[in-house]
Amino acid sequence: MRKYALDSLIWGLVLILLVTVVGEARNKPHEGLVYPPLNQPQPPVPDRFELDNGMIVYLLEDHELPIIDISARIRTGSIYEPADKVGLAQITGSVMRIGGTTSKTGDELDEILENLAASVETSIGDDSGSASMSVLKEDLDTGLSILADILMNPAFREDKIELEKVQHRSAIARRNDNPGGITGREFGKLIYGADSPYARTTEYDTINSITRDDLVIFYQKFFRPNNIILGVLGDFNSETMLAKLQETFKAWEPAEIDLPEKPEIPEAYGKRVALVNKEDVNQTSIRMGHIGWLRKNEDYPALVVMSQILGIGFSSRLINSIRVEKGLAYSVGNNYGAGYDIPGLFRIRCETKSETTVTAIEAILAEVEKMRIEEVTDDELKQAIDGFMNSSVFDYDTKGEILFRALRYEYYEYPQDFVEQLMAGIREVTKADVRRVADEYLDPDKFTLIAVGKASDFDKPLNTLGDVTEVDITIPPPSPEPVLDAGEAAVARAKEILAHVIEAHGGLDKLKRVKNIVTKGKMVVNTPGGMMEFDGEITIILPAKTRLDMTIPAMGMQMSQIYDGQSAWLVMPHGVEPLPAAEVEETRKDIFRDSVHLLTYISNEEVSVQYLGAEDVKGKMADIILVSNTPADSLKLFIDQGTKHIIKKEYQALTVQGPAEREEFLDDYREVSGVMVAFHTVLVDNGEQSAEITSSEVMFNAEVDESLFEK
Repeated sequence: MRKYALDSLIWGLVLILLVTVVGEARNKPHEGLVYPPLNQPQPPVPDRFELDNGMIVYLLEDHELPIIDISARIRTGSIYEPADKVGLAQITGSVMRIGGTTSKTGDELDEILENLAASVETSIGDDSGSASMSVLKEDLDTGLSILADILMNPAFREDKIELEKVQHRSAIARRNDNPGGITGREFGKLIYGADSPYARTTEYDTINSITRDDLVIFYQKFFRPNNIILGVLGDFNSETMLAKLQETFKAWEPAEIDLPEKPEIPEAYGKRVALVNKEDVNQTSIRMGHIGWLRKNEDYPALVVMSQILGIGFSSRLINSIRVEKGLAYSVGNNYGAGYDIPGLFRIRCETKSETTVTAIEAILAEVEKMRIEEVTDDELKQAIDGFMNSSVFDYDTKGEILFRALRYEYYEYPQDFVEQLMAGIREVTKADVRRVADEYLDPDKFTLIAVGKASDFDKPLNTLGDVTEVDITIPPPSPEPVLDAGEAAVARAKEILAHVIEAHGGLDKLKRVKNIVTKGKMVVNTPGGMMEFDGEITIILPAKTRLDMTIPAMGMQMSQIYDGQSAWLVMPHGVEPLPAAEVEETRKDIFRDSVHLLTYISNEEVSVQYLGAEDVKGKMADIILVSNTPADSLKLFIDQGTKHIIKKEYQALTVQGPAEREEFLDDYREVSGVMVAFHTVLVDNGEQSAEITSSEVMFNAEVDESLFEK
């Protein structure tokens, strides 16, 4: 027992000593460790050539995988498109590929490339165009021939142009859905000016005005071999590849290109505070800043380090102060603000809850001012430089990055070793340099600032920061098609036909007696997830109120859309959402388009009508009447020559995908209180069926509770 006790004591002492030693080792400051300098990367250098037709070519061999990638930069961009055709460059870049060539359609090219597991793409951005190809080595000839055919012989087929225009209209319709997108877009407009090529946006009218001829002219102006820089990466022999490119593009003649001067940007700027009041959000998206600088600026290395310390990364001042210490934002930071050939934008972004909006802005401005007047610490400087240098490894992580950078530097006329020069400059940045450039280049007193949020929930009025300009983000509706002057005969013929139409639908007296309409039935709607069936009830109080109640039987979910004559909103299971102004306006127009209301209104002498002829509508000859100067713009009515019923309407509607050319087909007419009503309607938007409505019951002048139209 005594020996056991002694042994236990000895082992206990040993354990205590071990714990003490290990603890001391664990508590040893890591700052004492010495790290050797990182090895400097030795990236491969692409070889530069020029083809006989002036095309610049960079070649970089990589025999690791049997793949060949080609990338091209074209000197073009949306900054060169006419102001009344914004969207032209982007549509041109897309339709070059999806529209196919003069020898093959885009769909045929898709099939060939899919069978090869290859890709060929084209696009045009703000200040450059791009084309790319990726194929297996064994399929190089096929892939290269397709890329060359697209670059030299695009067909710009009309159906693909229209498809692109539909997608742009859809994007316009949804552009105010995301507060962050609104903030970035409107911030650029405030900085550059709403009409600047660097900030202007597509609108329905600019998209609608674009024609195939516009695409052809834009393409021919910029797509020439001597305006292209081509890069090839992959498993090839450079000498063989150069000969192949020479042969492939030999028929493409160079041309003198009168490249327009790049648009000017403002040199002077001053303080501006702007607000987009968005009632349907509970957080605020903020941008602030001003014109930035060029990458070729001799102070660019110091500006990079300054930006790193201020607001880039999780160790930056903005993160530590605004997010961590004060808890004012879940997202905050800044960017470098440098461009290659024009000054970029120095901007700070912040997302915060509505109730801390102004407090967050003031805290950010304080950090910017602090950066200008106080030197950064040794630790901040070291961490910023080390962080940038360590992240620079991603400039060399793939040979693709190396090649793309070579094309970029060639395009903007920068030295090919620019990134190496930048890193060398950053290593030399001092604390004094950081303070100097912050004081010289940052001017918080002249920041442009925009906040997108619910102003009534802000902690302080935004005008605490200065005079506020409220920004209107209403999406301009498309302009109606011009109505040609009608001759007296066409007007008289239209009025004669419409008189018969009114009588065939019950007569003007009975139509005017209708004060409300309640319709019950089923709706089948074409949604992004496929066709979906609803049980629905529509209540219209003439002339200007409507309520749609819908139930999805398969899901047991109910929702309502209500318009009280002034505003409209959705009642969803999760709450109430206001409808955007454009959708409110469309709802108002829909009430007018209802046949009962429409026929009553047509008797108004201020309405313009004209006869446009006749055509077949699903096997029935129909007279066409153009009705204009109405609360719903213009629409065409197609009148069955036999029954005098309206069997089709045509008009421009606003859908969730954007404006659409809508065809509304009506049939199964039945009498309701002496008025003829269509019990079946099919809606077709841009040639595709969007909805089918089958009524089971229609009532006029029912007892309607007005509270149904209250929020």
